[in-house]
Amino acid sequence: MILVPSHRRLLNGNKFLAVIILSSFLLACSKKTAPVATLPKKPVETTDKKEESRIEKSDVKEQRSIALLLPFYLNSINPQTADLKSINKAGLAIDYYQGFKFALDSLSSDGYNFKLNVWDSREQEVQIVNLARAKSVQENDLIVGPVFPESILTFNEFYKPENKLQISPLAASTPDQYNNPGLVTVNNTIDEHGWKVADFINKNYKPSKVNLLLINTKKTDDEKFASPIKKYIKSISENGFVIHELPNSIGLETALSKTLTNIVIVTSDDKAFVLPTIDRLYKSSRQGLKIELFGHPNWIKAQFLNVEKMQGLNTKITASYFIDYKSEDVKNFTSRYRQEFGLEPSEFAVKGFDTGYFFGKLLGKYGTDYLNHISTEQYQGLHNKFHFKKDEKFGYTNTEVMMLKYSGFELQVIK
Repeated sequence: MILVPSHRRLLNGNKFLAVIILSSFLLACSKKTAPVATLPKKPVETTDKKEESRIEKSDVKEQRSIALLLPFYLNSINPQTADLKSINKAGLAIDYYQGFKFALDSLSSDGYNFKLNVWDSREQEVQIVNLARAKSVQENDLIVGPVFPESILTFNEFYKPENKLQISPLAASTPDQYNNPGLVTVNNTIDEHGWKVADFINKNYKPSKVNLLLINTKKTDDEKFASPIKKYIKSISENGFVIHELPNSIGLETALSKTLTNIVIVTSDDKAFVLPTIDRLYKSSRQGLKIELFGHPNWIKAQFLNVEKMQGLNTKITASYFIDYKSEDVKNFTSRYRQEFGLEPSEFAVKGFDTGYFFGKLLGKYGTDYLNHISTEQYQGLHNKFHFKKDEKFGYTNTEVMMLKYSGFELQVIK
């Protein structure tokens, strides 16, 4: 059973209505659990009787508690007068919460037993500090959140869990800035994306057959992606590949080989830089040059890319989030989620579900010893795989990164 209210199913897909209903519930709890000026008290708990009655008492496992710290911003939202703009601000948290709880509901039907305690992090420093100091948060078996890097940093300044894990559910920031050996970074870091590119090139091409170009403006964000690519290609290929680094696409045509396959890595996601670079490469490919393009991970959400050009350049993009809507698992999840909430599951709902299912099952299966099994358990989620590696100082990171390619004028996972 999950000790949070089960919401009545909505009869239509009105996102606004869903947020209002959930905001009303969480705002009521927030007044009792997380006052700004004092330490939060323990949340009000109610039991889902229908869920409990479906499980024989002898089959119910020991109850495990999970703290969910999300930015609902309910201190600034009035459910009676809120407009769409203010509601959208809480959308990420609402969707993630629904997906996470939906996962625990699914596990509960198999006999696992959870208590889910939900707090509004508000993205206010004093609130984050209060939550970090609160015993009602610290006593949980697993802590999920806060969401944003600055809040995680503040939380860890006042509390670092021992003998339990704290999940960073959405931030892709490198965990070395938090210095928390119990932190689990679910979203792939830019280093992991760089490793995937380097490993793919090393496994699929021969140094003597390619001309490897890295277009890197040296801007801070671009260098974050370029640096691990260069580092890992050098280390895993034993200097077999020679990287020719260019600061921009000016004169790019003269750097392209007419006899070798040109592997071009563009480390920027800036539209003003990317579009003319792609145009130059596509024009060269139309003139008969062999070109294979690797793009920045953020390209997966870019609306300005021309699919025909992307496919013509044999473009590949690393990704930590991709849903195959043709798969039976995704179809089943979407149908069940739509039936439960009357809404289509968003990216954050899917991520909440996968995180809730993996860590909920891990906690239910192994109890308080679950952190000793996180690196040995693997999970094929709806949006990505989970396989965590441990760093004794900085915690756990997910090593599973997908490589996507344009095929049939759409992105598909390279198996």
